[in-house]
Amino acid sequence: MGVILLFAYYIITIVQGFMGYGSAYRLTKNGGDNGVALFGWLLLMSLAAAIPGLGIYLWHKYKEI
Repeated sequence: MGVILLFAYYIITIVQGFMGYGSAYRLTKNGGDNGVALFGWLLLMSLAAAIPGLGIYLWHKYKEI
């Protein structure tokens, strides 16, 4: 049972990582359009991807920007 939960957590983290990359790109285009801003947003979104559900929530929140 623990292996299944660990596998599900791993898959969710990967999906949220991809969603976080898209959110970081949109937030960078909205604000400061440079590499430092992209790195900062990407770092923040990758940390949010480690928490199940938070990355999906942030992607949905910033999807309309």
